[in-house]
Amino acid sequence: MDPAANQRIAPKWVMLILALLLAVWLVFQFLHQKKPTLSMAPVVVTESKLNAVGLADNPDWAGLPEFFALSAKHAEWKDGRTRFAYWHPVMKTYSYYFEATRSGEGVLFREIAEPHDPDHYWDEEMTKDSPIRFYYSVPVPVQPRPLISGISDPVDRDIRVKINMDKTAPGLPPAEKIAIPAKPATKP
Repeated sequence: MDPAANQRIAPKWVMLILALLLAVWLVFQFLHQKKPTLSMAPVVVTESKLNAVGLADNPDWAGLPEFFALSAKHAEWKDGRTRFAYWHPVMKTYSYYFEATRSGEGVLFREIAEPHDPDHYWDEEMTKDSPIRFYYSVPVPVQPRPLISGISDPVDRDIRVKINMDKTAPGLPPAEKIAIPAKPATKP
């Protein structure tokens, strides 16, 4: 007998092995197939409280609507709007800036860039315990009424100044004690 002939596999065995592998693969695919769920309930997405007031879902802003409601009595409202800064818990500064607008549903917020108006200033009194710091306008100075009747411009007032005619100024020694050189110094 030929030794090479004994090592060859008969074609019927090759077909049987391939059929068996195909059957195992089909059973594996059938068993690991994702089964559809019987009830497909619609997913209901509820709006977060921050989205309800016009803000993005930022965990740093979680208490903003409540803190604003407590501090709103200190706000300066102009045309139904006010601006304020909110505390950044990581940076430990007032780094978030918002504009609040009154509407029929309540107060809506939107994030803004830091305001730098020349006629406004930040409220420094609320910074002790409050996470909110309001932005106020500088009050327009009131011109005082003239004290003398008939004068409308304060520049027209008669201003009297007392001049000290003593020979010594306060804090200086008397003139007699100051030594004045007789000859100016010359260069060598």
